[in-house]
Amino acid sequence: MTEPPLIDGADDSAGGGPAPDPRGWMLPRTVSVGDLGPLAEPISEHNGQAIAVKPLTNHPGWLAKLYRPDQHPEDAHRLDRLISAPDTLPGADRALLYSGTCWPAARIHGPGNPAVGCVIPMAPEQYRSELRRGKFSERRFVEIDWLAKSDESIRGIGLPSPGSPGRLAACRQLTALAMILESLGLIYADWSFSNAFWSPDQRSVYLIDVDGCQPKKMPDIHQPNWADPLTPPGTDADEYTDRYRLGLLVAKCMTGRRDAHTFHSVAASPWQDQPAVSEVLLDMLLATDRERRPSAAQLNQALNSGPYLRTAPRPARTELPPLPPQPMQPIPQSSTGGHTPGKKTEPTPAKPPETDASAGWILVVVIGLILLIIIASNH
Repeated sequence: MTEPPLIDGADDSAGGGPAPDPRGWMLPRTVSVGDLGPLAEPISEHNGQAIAVKPLTNHPGWLAKLYRPDQHPEDAHRLDRLISAPDTLPGADRALLYSGTCWPAARIHGPGNPAVGCVIPMAPEQYRSELRRGKFSERRFVEIDWLAKSDESIRGIGLPSPGSPGRLAACRQLTALAMILESLGLIYADWSFSNAFWSPDQRSVYLIDVDGCQPKKMPDIHQPNWADPLTPPGTDADEYTDRYRLGLLVAKCMTGRRDAHTFHSVAASPWQDQPAVSEVLLDMLLATDRERRPSAAQLNQALNSGPYLRTAPRPARTELPPLPPQPMQPIPQSSTGGHTPGKKTEPTPAKPPETDASAGWILVVVIGLILLIIIASNH
């Protein structure tokens, strides 16, 4: 059952009336802070472009994301375009965008500020799990970060092991969402562990912070360990930056590895039922020409056991990054106290104790010698 619009006769200039939103609430596409009713205590503060994210007390499951006051003057127009963008999609893509992201539903305006923030849905409850930490546990959202770890580590916090099928299903949905953003000409730039949730039971993912998407290009967001080597610092992120970071995220989630081990695991081509995946990922990550990086659609097709159709010749690639050095193993000491590299020294066997029989013979000999000395002295 859907709720009625927030206010009768609301300003609908941004989108031609209430949006037919399947997420359970039909609201005008522009609202004021006062129209939202009371706001609860923030669940997040000073994170990125937002000063606070607050639940709407009268509308459970919905949030007001309030921006810093120094937003770009054109941000209101950009938000309106985002809110209206799903109307241009085929039905299946539109449904996936709404179910797999916190897509903004309305722009919040205020006196002298057309972009105070936006109304977004809270991530569904299926993305929370009880995470075990030693003797304690806490119910919280599961970040996709956990897919970049081994199945053993995942089981260690009380989550079901995803195995290859679970990793594949999550990455298929992740790339399907990226395909939709790509088809809309939008740059996300924020592909990383902290901006997607994962449901082990549903084998699905949920993107957050999508209200920051911009058309064609946007200021690059510095993220440690996610820097695109072919996007110079200080330049804008674009579709090719997105392709690199998406490829890196998928590679880590598919292999359960991090750092240089990710690249080497991909190069080993472990996915027999998806033979094109390794080649697509290696081109996304190592192509020396950033414009030859495969698209999200090509990666999604490979994950669904399809072919990798690319122009010839194959893009030139950089070498695989060197693996981190292995920890030093302790070297056993030789009998002289020095070290013999590469040679295992055997322990010196302990000397067996003297037996009782040996001790008895010694006593007899000593007594015999004493008797001989006494006899000799009497003669």
